[in-house]
Amino acid sequence: MADKLCLTLKFPFKSAAGVQLETLPIKRVKRKDISACQALTKDESVLEDMIIAKIFNLTLEDLGELDIADSKSATEVLREMSNGRDLAEVLGRSTVDGAKDAAIGDSRT
Repeated sequence: MADKLCLTLKFPFKSAAGVQLETLPIKRVKRKDISACQALTKDESVLEDMIIAKIFNLTLEDLGELDIADSKSATEVLREMSNGRDLAEVLGRSTVDGAKDAAIGDSRT
């Protein structure tokens, strides 16, 4: 089974519950999640915050504590997820074990 994808925070912080957050697990959202958020607000920026909070299982309060660099990364995950891109690639990870080694390899030509 593949490892769960997580966003590694550049600037870890303590959640409102007092938990030190260094990584945020990523959950793919469904259309029903977006519809539920849309039922609560028509404000696009609030809607985006709610969806990002859902992706990373954060409260809006904790989302507000993200450093700007980590917030940018979280928004990128949302954008790439909605475009159907491979999130492992977006997060700078390979989906194939040893791909970096294979790409560099021992070229004897």
